[in-house]
Amino acid sequence: MNKQKKRIIQVAWLLMFGLPGPIVLLGQPALKSWQAQWITSGLGNDRPMPLFRKVFRADKKIKSAVVYFCGLGYGDLYLNGVLVDPSRMLDPAQTNYEQYALYTAFDITTRLKKGANCLGVLLGNGFYGQDKVWGGWAKYGNPIFILQLELTYADGTRETLISDRSWQWHESPVIQNNVYAGEAYDARKEIKGWSLPGTSIAGWNSAVTATGVIPKELRLQKMNPVRMQQELRPVKMWKTANGNYIFDFEINSTGIPQITVKQPRGTRLTMRMGELLNKDSTVNFATTGVFATGVVQTDEYICAGAGTEIWHPRFTYHGYRYLELSGAATVPHLNWLKMVTIHSDLKRRGLFVCADQQINRLHELAVRTALSNIQGLPVDCPQREKCGWLGDAHTVAPFENLNFEMKDFWEKYLEDIHSSSAGFEENTLFHKYSNALFYWADKPAGLPYMVAPGRRTCGVASPDWGTAVVQLPWQTYLYYGDAEILRKYYPAMKQWVAHIETLSMQDSLKIKHIVPFGLGDWCPPGGNKTIDTPIPLSATAFHYLDAGILQKTAAILGHKEDQQYYSALKTKIAHAFVTAFYDHINKTFGSQTADALALDFGLVPPGDEKAVSAAIVRNMKEKYHNFLHTGIFGMGRIGKALSRFGNAAAAYNVFTKKGAYSFEYMWASAGATSLWEILPISAASKDSCLREGTYSLNHPMLGAYDAWFYEDVAGICPDESGPGFKVIRYEPTMMGLLAWAKASIETPYGKAESNWKNENGKLIWKITIPPNASGCVALPKGKAIRINGKSFGQATFPVIENKAETILYRFPSGRYEVQYAH
Repeated sequence: MNKQKKRIIQVAWLLMFGLPGPIVLLGQPALKSWQAQWITSGLGNDRPMPLFRKVFRADKKIKSAVVYFCGLGYGDLYLNGVLVDPSRMLDPAQTNYEQYALYTAFDITTRLKKGANCLGVLLGNGFYGQDKVWGGWAKYGNPIFILQLELTYADGTRETLISDRSWQWHESPVIQNNVYAGEAYDARKEIKGWSLPGTSIAGWNSAVTATGVIPKELRLQKMNPVRMQQELRPVKMWKTANGNYIFDFEINSTGIPQITVKQPRGTRLTMRMGELLNKDSTVNFATTGVFATGVVQTDEYICAGAGTEIWHPRFTYHGYRYLELSGAATVPHLNWLKMVTIHSDLKRRGLFVCADQQINRLHELAVRTALSNIQGLPVDCPQREKCGWLGDAHTVAPFENLNFEMKDFWEKYLEDIHSSSAGFEENTLFHKYSNALFYWADKPAGLPYMVAPGRRTCGVASPDWGTAVVQLPWQTYLYYGDAEILRKYYPAMKQWVAHIETLSMQDSLKIKHIVPFGLGDWCPPGGNKTIDTPIPLSATAFHYLDAGILQKTAAILGHKEDQQYYSALKTKIAHAFVTAFYDHINKTFGSQTADALALDFGLVPPGDEKAVSAAIVRNMKEKYHNFLHTGIFGMGRIGKALSRFGNAAAAYNVFTKKGAYSFEYMWASAGATSLWEILPISAASKDSCLREGTYSLNHPMLGAYDAWFYEDVAGICPDESGPGFKVIRYEPTMMGLLAWAKASIETPYGKAESNWKNENGKLIWKITIPPNASGCVALPKGKAIRINGKSFGQATFPVIENKAETILYRFPSGRYEVQYAH
């Protein structure tokens, strides 16, 4: 085969295991503003983690003192015996370390003492030194760090202190750590006052210059760091037949154990974590991925025996509800342990609540599960993989953008994708999956992998996962309004669509512009063997979506020829899509997800929209117990595919149904306190998820439904005509079925709100449009409407769009109360 023909030759793609990229050993980088050196202890990461220290003097009055610091894999910074930022963890966020690493600037001006001061550093392996899981190829090297302190004195003079071989190091009490397997700490090895200036350094060693994989570039970490968040106390504790004690924290979340004990010296306390219980009330570790990782989440603490001791790990995190404690010299107490949740310290942006408690619970589950899987990148699960799968990322982005302020987060992750894809890879052979062999020869530079960042790339991205390189810049622009992200990634977006168009134009295909490859509508109830949406259908739908995004992006950036090209390409893809997949007689594309994708993307033949929506209702009734059967692509679209096209009652039934084949089954019968990788909406789907422990019980991707709560239940979302909530769309579609709903979103212009209720046969809808923004407000036809107590004068508000049952009007900023008989 020539290079043009060297393509993927089967339909499925690698899910669980990937081969490493090339191991790159780079020399010392040339850092423009950095004088500091990367240093290390020179010992392997099978030894205890190193402590580093450096004493310096500040004898004159300080105007400012800023420490610039990066420790790989993770680094903790101390000053004069105290952690500089105690709640900060897992820092810096994971990146592609061959390309760049992130550093943080710490202002320590007010913390310096006149005279002698001491800086201290404790390193952890993180992903940089991770070699226990996925094989030794995942490791970049042994922990290293770089640090530069810039001192500016009141008299205008300046002084710089750098990391170099003059620093001293010693083994720490962290005797073992791995981001997957856990951490072991021997409190007997603590060195009192190790980061205080007056402490003796007898027995300490000189640091050595780091070699191996050194990042080419250092970049300031702009997004908020990972921090310790909520403290959860166990609600129950019991003793098992084997003498261990189980602590139940009531919810499945992501965090670390904090232990407070008073035990004899040398007592080794072992804590193992899991999401589920066995029938004998012991912890079941299967769903945490032991089959794939080969490790059980385990933390160990060896007591110093010096009174009450408080400890938590620093360089690992876990997904769990249940903790098994063993090794105690006395009977434990319930108050020995806490779970401290950890995630990126995102600002909460959106709030939603409505009259239906089941919908509220689903919202809570989506938000909790999302936060459980945001640790510097959008991870898929917090126990076994901790990977940034591109398909998961573009699926969760809309609902996470409504709930949290994530602009800096997505900009960082897009850099992860871009820097992962920069290299050229030859003759990559992938594992077998689903009895199919995948092969890609000569991957061009710029095409993304399935996973970013890191060495566990899991192969070149499939069409339905790699669409993230187009969708994420557009979604970031839509929710935050900065066109620079489109300008920056426009070439990569174009390359992706050109690549997929090449795949769709192969001679073997009967219809041009149909994309034959992908993973498909991942993880429907019953598992992936029950996916009922053809892979070419969903892959082609995303190709159409991407072409449309590029058409709009080209218009925004002023590329008229590109705009025309992508407009024509969209038309060709749409024609091929309808030709290949649409049943003109039954008005359906064949499955719930297929119809929902077609409705969402505008691929339904004009005039057939309501009929296609009705086909979803028919499919639910005839095949799936009056409930949904969608994976990640359909889950975020099923609500609006119903409620926006005359089937609001069916949407209401989906989200409020009780018993078997309902969302309620997840907590009422399956005991779920987070979203599972396969939602346990029935006994069959519960068994599918728990079978052989191959699926996670903390997976955010199926929380994509949450965007519908904001957009259609409360009725608030950004409008493309004014991205970043410059123009806000107010268009509830569920007013006739709920007593009330309300949502608010913090925008750059202030708080936007939609708050409606049905009261005594009257709809009362309060809208807040912040200053310097405007609203697209949907009002019903044929109603006597009053706004702020006055009869609605349509001439006052320009018409934007005239729909069958509503008209959208342009409202200026302000507060409005809309009333009409409902």
